[in-house]
Amino acid sequence: MKWEIDTKTKHLSLNGNYHISFDRLTEDDWFRHLSEKNWVDMKKILPAFVAAYDAAGLKLDKDFFARYKEAFFNRSEDDFRRSLSGVWNEKCNGGVILMSVSNLFRTPDDFINDLISHKEPVDA
Repeated sequence: MKWEIDTKTKHLSLNGNYHISFDRLTEDDWFRHLSEKNWVDMKKILPAFVAAYDAAGLKLDKDFFARYKEAFFNRSEDDFRRSLSGVWNEKCNGGVILMSVSNLFRTPDDFINDLISHKEPVDA
C-alpha cells in the first residue's frame, strides 16, 4: 500500500485513489473503517496517519493510538480466522470452500481442533 501527503489539496492519499481530507482526519472511525479494506496494510496506515496529522498541524493523543491498536488487532484476528478457514477447507474439506451458515460461526478453535484431529466437517 502506498500513501502520500498532498499539502496543496490538504489530504492523505492512499494508493493514489483513496483520499482523506485533513479536516476529516480526526474522525474516530478511520482506523476501524480502513481495517475492513483488504487493500489496506495496517502496518503502513499508522505512519501515513502520523504524517498526515503532522502535515495538518494536529496533535496526537492516546486515544488516537488506542483506536489504531483496536483496529489493528481486530484486523489481525480476521486475517487469522481467514487463514485458518482456508487451511481447514483445503485439509478437512478437500479444497471445497464450505459456505454454510454453520461455517460462518465456527471459531478459530473449531478450525484448529479439526485440523489437529483431521476431523471431517459435520456438514460435508
